[in-house]
Amino acid sequence: MGHGRVAVVGATGAVGREMVRILEERAFPLDELALFATTRSEGKRIPFGDDGLTVQALSPSSLHGFDLALISAGSAVSRDVVPEAASRGTICIDNSSAFRMDPGVPLVIPEINGPALEGHHNIVANPNCTAITAVMAVGPLHRAAGLRQLVVSSYQSVSGSGMKGIRELAEQIEKLGGMEEQLVRPDHDALPAGDVYGKTIAFNVLPFMFRADEHDWTDEERKLLHETRKILDAPGLEVAATVVRVPVVTGHAVSVFAVFERPIGPAEAREALAAFPGVRVVDDPDGRRYPTPLDAAGIDDVLVGRIRGVDQRDDALLLFAAGDNLRKGAALNAVQIAEALLGSSS
Repeated sequence: MGHGRVAVVGATGAVGREMVRILEERAFPLDELALFATTRSEGKRIPFGDDGLTVQALSPSSLHGFDLALISAGSAVSRDVVPEAASRGTICIDNSSAFRMDPGVPLVIPEINGPALEGHHNIVANPNCTAITAVMAVGPLHRAAGLRQLVVSSYQSVSGSGMKGIRELAEQIEKLGGMEEQLVRPDHDALPAGDVYGKTIAFNVLPFMFRADEHDWTDEERKLLHETRKILDAPGLEVAATVVRVPVVTGHAVSVFAVFERPIGPAEAREALAAFPGVRVVDDPDGRRYPTPLDAAGIDDVLVGRIRGVDQRDDALLLFAAGDNLRKGAALNAVQIAEALLGSSS
């Protein structure tokens, strides 16, 4: 594959900016990098190299002639631009949910299911950020002992809603600053609520994201179910999920209860995780070492800890994991997919 001309679509968003940063950090081999976003962002400068790059407005023909496009602009934009760009020969690595469950599109975390890339037709889907954190934590254990059942609760940061989510949290913290004592018995009508969450996210957690289906599962909960099965190639895996938005800027965390085909203890689990690329075991209860979103923010590895057995059974484990949702949960994973495709073609 030629990798000379690379485009980032959605370059002014939280994930898009991170994509540009990571391409530079990892010295990704490219001859030209072009940045696209909505007309509203046209002309903005994004740091890259010595003097930065100017954002161009995305049009239907923007991606003509590009070898590779990293796209993080939402499902509607992806459905609009990806199929045509792919048919013209541009490899599109898409961060939206638009193509993730398409049987003809690989859904890839390179460390977990890199070989799935072989079947791509110029479209590769980047998984959901929470699914990536969860699967990086349980994938190595699935290889070791065969996962049967997964119960996941997520603790998702506001940057998962982009810059808008970060701003909404910051504004509410400012509004409520100094009112901590009143929050013991709040005046519910006076609490700040914004457009992104519709409820107060500051000093609160929100156990619901987006739309509910006929079984009252939300989009994000279904993504955890379907994407985990697809990435692990485990169609029969039982997955129960509850997703929760927390007042954290960056870093998604998951609490996991996992049941396996055979007995597996914490020591074996730690060993399997420690040997796995992209995972860092942070698990020393006495030394107060365990994963937190702040510890995971800005780094590549997914942190896994609190690995412990379950009373009266030897085939189940509990653990807690945290990963940077903008990096491994999105931008880094997309660039790693691009690197894997490069490697397979060179």
